[in-house]
Amino acid sequence: MEAVAIDWDQWRAEYAELSFAEQQAFYRQVAIAHPEQQHFDLDAAVEAFKLVDEDSFTVAELGGWDGALAGELIARFPILRWINWDIVAVEPQVCVDHRYFAVELDDWFWSERQSADVFVATHMIEHIRASELEELFDCLDVGYIYLEAPLTNEGQQWAGYRGSHILELGWREVTKLLTDRGYEPIYSGAICGMWQST
Repeated sequence: MEAVAIDWDQWRAEYAELSFAEQQAFYRQVAIAHPEQQHFDLDAAVEAFKLVDEDSFTVAELGGWDGALAGELIARFPILRWINWDIVAVEPQVCVDHRYFAVELDDWFWSERQSADVFVATHMIEHIRASELEELFDCLDVGYIYLEAPLTNEGQQWAGYRGSHILELGWREVTKLLTDRGYEPIYSGAICGMWQST
């Protein structure tokens, strides 16, 4: 399938009206036009995962693309199962470990309760709105949350940005959403953090 030009600002303007199926179709076009979507800080993720106080643990990831982060961390930590949920199926998957599973969503991730020991979203939350981020946090039954996102402390506007970034909140507000839900920060980097359930 040939890639088409993407009008990012039009997508932002129409975002609230798009159904899950329409968003999925949009991201299939994004995957064709921009197949390289592997974004994470491995050093930061390793440092954060060192703080997981479990002999072994499970991971639920949202937006893990080709499974590259899973492959790196499964090799370093006692992870029993890692499920990478994404809005589009990406092939090939980098991680081929038997404990790793890639699942294409058929509805929003937050449409049902999600349980694991650790939730991971690297360079994903900036692609949804604040109301959806709240739904995401509300659906989680997890002990730890690891996030990476190119946010400022106070929030940002994305008009003119060549990509599907839309989250208006900054780290201060994201952290408040998590602390309001009983999570405390235990690790922070320039654009990342780990929170633990209290």
